[in-house]
Amino acid sequence: MLADDDDAKDVTQEVFLRAVAVDARDAFDANPMGWLYRVTTNLCLNKLRDARRRTEILSRCPLEEAQDRDADTQILVRRILERVPEELQDVAVYYYVDDLSHDEIAGMLGVSRRTIGNRLAAFHSVASELLMQEATS
Repeated sequence: MLADDDDAKDVTQEVFLRAVAVDARDAFDANPMGWLYRVTTNLCLNKLRDARRRTEILSRCPLEEAQDRDADTQILVRRILERVPEELQDVAVYYYVDDLSHDEIAGMLGVSRRTIGNRLAAFHSVASELLMQEATS
């Protein structure tokens, strides 16, 4: 799927880490093959999307400017994600980073489309508040 051995090894390691994570045990025990397939596919798709986005960003602006902006953005996003509940983190990453629809996210997480909308609204509210705090400090 990735057509790159190093990327495939990275994804394999990430799948393994998620499989041994305490939070993953319930989902893993219910349907281990389905869980492994879903997680592996999602991580591969994320890697492909990330590579495509990086290429698009770098083609639009000079390399130094992109690296500076990318580093600042990554730091800010990490600060925000560290401060929101995990259920909001997942939905935000799937929606804003992976460009998945509400229906796709709801299917992956086993919740309703409305729940996804509510979680995104909650994330947006928390993120806006944190951004305001960052701007004033």
